[in-house]
Amino acid sequence: MLFPESTYIGKRIPKEGFYSKADLNATQKRAFVEDIESIVWRNLLSENTLNVSKGEKVTQIDIIQINLKQREYNKTILDVIEKAIPRHLVFILTINNSRQLCINYKEEFQKGKYKIVESFSTDWLNDGEAVLNIQGHDLDRVYENFVYQIAKGRIIKADGVELSETIQKLQEIEKIKKRIAELEVKKRKEKQFNMQLKIANEIKRLKIQHYGKEQ
Repeated sequence: MLFPESTYIGKRIPKEGFYSKADLNATQKRAFVEDIESIVWRNLLSENTLNVSKGEKVTQIDIIQINLKQREYNKTILDVIEKAIPRHLVFILTINNSRQLCINYKEEFQKGKYKIVESFSTDWLNDGEAVLNIQGHDLDRVYENFVYQIAKGRIIKADGVELSETIQKLQEIEKIKKRIAELEVKKRKEKQFNMQLKIANEIKRLKIQHYGKEQ
């Protein structure tokens, strides 16, 4: 994971600062102790550390490295860190020589306050494969391109389409796919033929809505 030397911070963040908070539940507090070895503020991407302009929405991107004790971890710890650091973050999870990149795409709903819209992560990668390219003339574009790179396979960048619109469409599709799966299970369990037919018609309608035709 190579970023310009000008962006390097390398400052360790005491994890106690997160799990000592009263609003964490017992499971989350235990995860900070049992799942995490250390947390490092690795890089700071800004108009002062990169040759890019400040964005309208994004003025700083922090790269947070989380060194894990085990590969399986409680994913809500990322949400806890997001809440404690109200800026745009990219996570590098590391254990041995494996890396996973994670990003919570979020939008500001109130000055200095953000809501997570969708979460994306890569598979576990070898150290040399975990690469993020800095692309864009301002931090808005840099951040958006990080999202596309980490979400590769789930969303596709299209000319003239905003990232927020692309993610909204993704969520709609995944909601339909989840509903189809639920109805398939319900249909298999249903004993009455007329109810099976009714469920089958609903599945057909949803598949046409999702795929444009019945599969």
